[in-house]
Amino acid sequence: MTGVSVRDLSAGYGGRTVLREISGDFPRGALTFLLGPNGSGKSTLLRALGGALSHGGTVTLCGRDGASLSSRERGRLVGVVTQSPSLNFPFTVEEVISMGRLPHRKIFGSSDVRGREAVRRAAEAMELVDLLDRPLTTLSGGERQRAMIAQAIAQEPEIFLLDEPSSALDPKHTLGLFRFLRRAAAEGKTVAAAVHDINLAAEFGDCVWILGENGLAASGRVKDVLTGEVLSSVYGVSFAPLWRGAGEGERVLWRAV
Repeated sequence: MTGVSVRDLSAGYGGRTVLREISGDFPRGALTFLLGPNGSGKSTLLRALGGALSHGGTVTLCGRDGASLSSRERGRLVGVVTQSPSLNFPFTVEEVISMGRLPHRKIFGSSDVRGREAVRRAAEAMELVDLLDRPLTTLSGGERQRAMIAQAIAQEPEIFLLDEPSSALDPKHTLGLFRFLRRAAAEGKTVAAAVHDINLAAEFGDCVWILGENGLAASGRVKDVLTGEVLSSVYGVSFAPLWRGAGEGERVLWRAV
């Protein structure tokens, strides 16, 4: 079943087209990685899917036309983690995570039991329980990034869209994040994450979209798409297997050579 469907999507900035008429699907119950060189349109695609960037073509979210959704409806359906969040006010970590519950609250309503539980679970998932009373402005870059991810988790969305969500994380928290996203996908969520680390996609991904100079270069199951030939053609450098699983269809890790 399709969680996000894209048809003839075109988008860009300041009159410059970055993505031109691309089409494809992000399956429900799968963790899909977006790969591609700098400037290939990964962030542009995620912004268009999340409703932050106007675009041509159509985006369907869990069977609903994205253009028809109110901001409140979209907030209940889609959790977005941007590459450079601009939240610089001295909110506490708990307040920041609780903002993820805003689409679920009635006007002038306060947090309910379900909302408080969602915030607690999100804080636990990102190992932030001991930091809940800290102002966001006092945190490290990685701690801030985990707080913004936790905010999206607290939304309890059907779709996660994450732009380089591990760029400031240490190895432990990177592993924890992608294990969480794998579990979310296994529970039926649609998860799309843009990364630069090809081996994160190789290790954790179900599916992959690879964007190149001419749009969508390849998409499909990780084992079918992540090949030396495809990677070399998109990135302009040769790739060789770094490690290969024992059985047929096992995952392969790659290195540029």
